Amino acid sequence: MDTKKIDYNLILIGLFSFFIFSLNIGGVSIFSLDEAKNASCAREMLESKNFVVPTFNYELRTDKPPLHYYFMMLSYLIFGVSEFSARFFSSVFGSLTVMITYFFAKKIFSTKTAILSAIVLISSLHFVFQFHMAVPDPYLIFFINLAFLSFYLFYKFKEEKYLWTLYLALGFGMLAKGIVALVLPFFIIFAFLFSAEKSIPAIKSLKIHKGLVLTGLISLPWYVLVSIETNFQWTKEFFLKHNISRFTDSMEGHGGIFLITILFVLIGMLPFSIFTYQSLKETLKNRLNPDYLYLGLIVLIYTGFFSVSKTKLPNYTVPVYPAFAILLSLTLLKIRNYLFSLIFYLIFTASLPFVLYITLKNDKNLYLLANYSFYFLILAVGGLFALIYFKDIKKVILSLFISSVAMSISLYTVILPEIDKYSSVRIILNYMKKDRPVGYYKRYNPAFSFYLKKRIIPLNSKQDVENFIKSGRVYILTRDEYLEELKDIKDLKVIIQKKDLFENSVSVLISN
Repeated sequence: MDTKKIDYNLILIGLFSFFIFSLNIGGVSIFSLDEAKNASCAREMLESKNFVVPTFNYELRTDKPPLHYYFMMLSYLIFGVSEFSARFFSSVFGSLTVMITYFFAKKIFSTKTAILSAIVLISSLHFVFQFHMAVPDPYLIFFINLAFLSFYLFYKFKEEKYLWTLYLALGFGMLAKGIVALVLPFFIIFAFLFSAEKSIPAIKSLKIHKGLVLTGLISLPWYVLVSIETNFQWTKEFFLKHNISRFTDSMEGHGGIFLITILFVLIGMLPFSIFTYQSLKETLKNRLNPDYLYLGLIVLIYTGFFSVSKTKLPNYTVPVYPAFAILLSLTLLKIRNYLFSLIFYLIFTASLPFVLYITLKNDKNLYLLANYSFYFLILAVGGLFALIYFKDIKKVILSLFISSVAMSISLYTVILPEIDKYSSVRIILNYMKKDRPVGYYKRYNPAFSFYLKKRIIPLNSKQDVENFIKSGRVYILTRDEYLEELKDIKDLKVIIQKKDLFENSVSVLISN
């Protein structure tokens, strides 16, 4: 074996990033509503051996395509059904995302840029958070970036292996989250080619007709099968409700002005996004350089698209983080004036724990956790050391990186496990005997489906509830907002009610 060909930096970065992304993924319960539905859906598909039609609570689920379900099912087969299993491959794809970013940055720029890009990504608490979640985003983030980076490597080096990797990535991206994984990359690629080349041959070199056949061979069979098996119900609801409607209307209260999306990116990429102004200047200065132009267009167009979307969520723009990380890294290698950026960061991170403390202290469910807010002073310590050593950019980078990693470790090993003790689902499950039938009135926390591992019977009216309790001793899950509707039903009593973590709803357990 030729050891000279082994990139030990890449191996170490892959291992370290996987350590951070997988930190205690089995030690915190499934309490996020999206996580619960995704993890439960994968379990139900595996149980039914129906690998085409997604279901949640044994009813059709049209929210997402199946790629993440498949990886969760594989993990369930290897490790058994658990929180760890549901999140395992999310962490794997997080590590792979950092590795392909490193590979690209080294190939196009330099080893220093590549290492810095990995440091910037691993330092982002939001980036780390995404790859701790049992949701489709980790898979989309990886495959859409594989598509972005593969195109440019093909453009730069004219090696066809990168071109076919682009179309493979687009196919898997379609299976991860739908048409967005095809439309946005092509829009950005065409925008770049028209800006940099202004020629038809550049577009012809993409061999789009052949490439899309490859993309279609990967993604279309499942879309056809699920359409047939659900009489096109899945297809209509997914494309009309979860794609078009999310873009044209604010869903589930996730709206706001266009600036919110930009803030999501800037906050999500802390601490190194404090150098955004310097990075913007550096990128504009090098705008005629295709390397800078392409990365800048990824960040600009992708963020701009979700800025005009009516539904706005922080996870929508995470796919731009790798490109943004490379641009920030290129800036860090040349940066000179950044003192005010460090002062701003120190003020922000020093204030954050006190804001969190006041917020938690006023929450009647989480007030006992208020003191954990001061763990976030770890970030302020990093900011302080960065300011002390501001004349040495290497020490600045090291201070910010170490403090962010320390914060991630504290978050997943101390803070979230403590918060998890107050999970409504975890607490309410202690009051339930597993052999009793369970129903829900109108709405319930979907995490109950993951832990009960059985159908929770829908009860849509008072008559349904009355008929259900005639069958014997039962449990009914609901929310406090519906208790008034059930108060006249004899023999029903509230066993416990508890506010759901990070939600406005209050879960209620009722029994007869």
